Formats: sequence, structure tokens, C-alpha cells
Amino acid sequence: MMIHRPSIHRALTALAATAALALGGCGIAPSSATKAGATAAAVVPHLSGTAFGGEQPIDGGTVQLYAVGTTGLKSAATPLIAGAPVHTAPNGGFDITGLWNCTDNTATYGVDPPLYITITGGNPGLGPTGSNPHITLLVALGPCSGLNAGTFIYLNEVTSVASIYALAPFMADPTHIGASPAFMPGLRNAIATVSTLADTTRGSTPGTTVAPGVAVPVTTINHLANVMVACVNSDGTSSCTSLFDAATPQGGSAPTDTATAMLNIARSPARNVMAIYTMPTPSAPFRPFLSSAPADWTLALKLNGHGLSGPTGIAIDALGNAWIANGGGSGIVGLSTSGTALTGPTGFDANGTIFGAQGIAVDTLGSVWVADTLLSTVFKLNITASAVTASTTYTNAISGPTGIAIDSNNHIWVANYADASVTELANDGTPIGGSPFNAGGTLQTPAAIAIDKLGNAWITDNDASTIVKFAPDQSLLSGSGYTDGALLSPLGIALDTNNNAFAASSGNATVSSFATDGTPLANSPATGLNTPTAIAIDGANVASVTNAATAGSLAQIATAAATPSATLGSLNSPFGVAIDASGNIWTANSGDDSITKFVG
Repeated sequence: MMIHRPSIHRALTALAATAALALGGCGIAPSSATKAGATAAAVVPHLSGTAFGGEQPIDGGTVQLYAVGTTGLKSAATPLIAGAPVHTAPNGGFDITGLWNCTDNTATYGVDPPLYITITGGNPGLGPTGSNPHITLLVALGPCSGLNAGTFIYLNEVTSVASIYALAPFMADPTHIGASPAFMPGLRNAIATVSTLADTTRGSTPGTTVAPGVAVPVTTINHLANVMVACVNSDGTSSCTSLFDAATPQGGSAPTDTATAMLNIARSPARNVMAIYTMPTPSAPFRPFLSSAPADWTLALKLNGHGLSGPTGIAIDALGNAWIANGGGSGIVGLSTSGTALTGPTGFDANGTIFGAQGIAVDTLGSVWVADTLLSTVFKLNITASAVTASTTYTNAISGPTGIAIDSNNHIWVANYADASVTELANDGTPIGGSPFNAGGTLQTPAAIAIDKLGNAWITDNDASTIVKFAPDQSLLSGSGYTDGALLSPLGIALDTNNNAFAASSGNATVSSFATDGTPLANSPATGLNTPTAIAIDGANVASVTNAATAGSLAQIATAAATPSATLGSLNSPFGVAIDASGNIWTANSGDDSITKFVG
């Protein structure tokens, strides 16, 4: 079977599985009292920084330091500066003095809380009595234990854009940024991304932690920063009105501050693109910036090298690391959330024994499982300290595997494309039950596989143009197969939070959707796509679908919608997609051997 070419065999499981996000979290108390069972984290006596609107210092802006909310997604943050407010000086500088404690409740959460800082209002060089009440600049700082008396913070539009985009999935407005304990690691990883996008001590882009092979969208960040400058360095009238009008969400209310306006742009990056592009003035301070309007306002990191070769499948582990199957070459590649190579300069190939991998998944024990189509093998990779330390090969009951997924018992379900069957493996690689089984002979070419909350396995049958569903006991639930009458050559499949199934119908550029009993949903199929191959669905039931044409893109579809709400990015034959706990969307671009990470 030829793998490294834009064919059905290459695309079979670009989206067979997305990683479960079984994550820990953190908590905070903004007082000097330490709770029972807790240990004191950093006691910060002094922080300093400066606030600028473009090249103008902001005088009289109000400074506030926050600990992120821990009671739920977008929960209220805790202000840590009490009593007399802190204001910026005429040169934009500020000092935060006095003691506060961030309590590290190790017994409950195991980590100390992330912090962020804001500047609101102030005079950006408007004369002795000028002020702009619409100014809000925001910078993510990271965990309290990482701050000390030498910490310096540069608040401006560049560091605000970087912080707001990274924090967008966790942010309702500048005073509501938070996550439940289970998703706090995702929020911490989001804050870590800020240091890749921008230098928060200098107010510039790129940041200080750019890994080798990572390209930062500098011109887009600068352009968005210049969009903010047009409002910040004004008296808050017409320039701000233009920004707030363009950043008003469809059916929503207009923002009233610059941070919320940028948050709305991050959330709806394909909305009012030209209006936003034309906002910066000819004297825009942040350069270089865009010379032509973009297709959208996404911030996407491009990752190259490290042994990437025709990448197809992609999965995310509990730490936010991405694991990629090289469909067009040997081995797999591991990348940290910042893009640092975890598998060395050429990837990991188990001494040359992984060649033709397509499906990839991560179990809750941290092991990475790889379906090698060409060699009819499933590999289990043991991961220690984010590095591959051992690998085990399984061939029993495996034949040309493409899709791979893992259930809540850490059993591995494999779609065997070559012999029209499905195999269930125990975590030690032992075939379970009647493996391999074939739905009474109705399966023809099983491609991708996904497991719902009840443990049922959903499989796309490419040649039969149907969806096949098995119960956890391997009994067939779908009869002759589910179809909406339009499904044609399906590839990737994913489940939403309601156990509805969504399949990328590559043969007619649609996405078909089915209720748990196999009944097509009301808007099935969704149209307006271009060679859809892979699909992942986030917690808000928004599907991200790879349009795997040479000039490809990422389509986003609300699962109740009939057409994409947006088509994002400029990608080269993306065949895989996964969503991490920070809300970042990762695509595996087989056309140019790269990975794209859409921030936030």
C-alpha cells in the first residue's frame, strides 16, 4: 500500500482520535493566611513595570494585579491590590509595593495560581487634562511563584494582543479569566504560549521562548497591536467607536474597552477583516506589519523540521504535548506545547521499525499508541518526562491499521483497513474478545475510529460510505451502517459532548452528522467544505475540519449548523487535527511537512 501520496490510503486516519484531557488544576487565596494542608508559595514584596500606548507613556492609568478564577471556566478573577489604588506615573512607570501571599494549596491542587495584570484608563499623551476611559491593557504573568522583586512588566498593545489571544478560551472580559481545577493546566499552558508570541519585558514580538523551527506571526501581532493603538492613543471617541463597531460579535453588544474588543476579534477572526485591517494610521508604531489584508485574524504558529514527513495523525497528551504520525516517512514526532522537539532532530522510529504511521492516540496512562499502516503493526510508546523511553510492537490481529482510538478502560480500538475488520487490544497488547471482528461481513474499508462517552466505537467505512457502530462488548449496533443519504467516502470522525457523531465526507465535500441512535441530525450534511479529511470537536461543540486541498484551510462548524461559520488559515494539505486543553487547534500539514498551531 502506498502511503506517501495524496490518496485515500494516506488520509485514512488523520483524525481518528483526539486525546482525552485528564488534567489537574490549582487554587489560590490572596491573603497571608495559609490554609490547612497548604504551603506558602511566593511572597512578592515588589513588582515594577511600565505602560505605553504605542510610543506614548500612559499617565494615571489604574494598575491591578489578579489571580485567575478557579471556580470554573471564565470565572471571576481575584484582585490582589487592595486599599489605595496604584497608578502609573507620567513616564508610564508603576511600582506595586506591600506584601501579598499566593497560597499554594498543594493538598487540593498541587500548583500555585497564575496571575495577570491590567492597566485601565489614563492619559496617553493627550495634554494636561486628557484621558481615555476605554483603555485596558492586559498581560499574563504566569504562576505566583515565578514572580519576584526583580520582575518587570511592559504593558502595551503587543503584549496585550499576545496575552488576550492565548487566554481567549478562558476569558469572558478583563476581570473574568479562569478555569476549573481540572482545566487549570490548560490555562497555565496558554499563559506559557504568551512568552513565545511576545516579550513581556520589552513590549515586542516575538517572545523570549521561541523554540527552533517555530515561526511566530510577527506581522499579524504588530498589525493587531496597531489596531489597538488607534483607540488607545485617542480621546476615546471616533477611533474607539470604529474599533468597537468592528469588534462587535454577531448578535452581541459592542465592547467598551480595548481588551474586550481584541478578545472579540480573537474569537471571531473572520469577521470584519477589512475594516479592522484599515484601522492603523500611517504612523503606526509597531513594525513590520501587514502589507495586505489577511484572510482572517488568527494567530498561528508554524512548526517545521524535527523529522516531520507527510504528517497525518495528531494527538495531544495530558501535558499539552503533540504527538504526530509521519504518514509519508518513518517514525513519529513529539512536540511540546511551545514547539520544542521531544523526539530529537529526526523524530522517533524505534530503530527503523516504524514506517508508514497514520493513526495515533494517547491513553490516560501517558503512553502513545501508533497505527503503522504499511507494516501492519501497532506500537506502544512509553513516555517518561515527555520523552520516548521504550516501545513495544504488536502485530497479532492487526492488518493495515489506519484509525486508532482509546476507551475509558485504556483499551485500544484499531481500524484494520487491509482486512475489513476492527481489533480491540488490552493495554498490554492482547487482543480482546473476537478480535479482529468485521460486523458480520458488512465492513469494507474501515478508516477512522472514535469512542463515545458510553464506550461505543464509531467507525467510518470508506468504501461502503457508511458509519458502523459497535458496543463495548463488540456487538454491532448499526445494522447495515448509518448514512444520511449523502455520506460519501468518509474519513475522520469525532463525537460531540452529546455523543452525536460527525464524519468528514471526503467524497462530496460535506460533514455528515448522526444522533446516538444513528438518525441523521437535522442539518446533515453540512456543506461548503473542500476535501474534508479530519475532524475534532471542542467542549463548546464547535467542529474543526481540515480542508485537505493543496491550498487548504481549517473550517469551523457549530455542530448544529449547516455551513461553516469560518474558514481559517492558509494550509498545505492538512490531514490531521487535534485540540489541546488550552483551546489551541493543531493541524498536521502533509503538503509541506509542517504543523500549524492556531493560538486560542
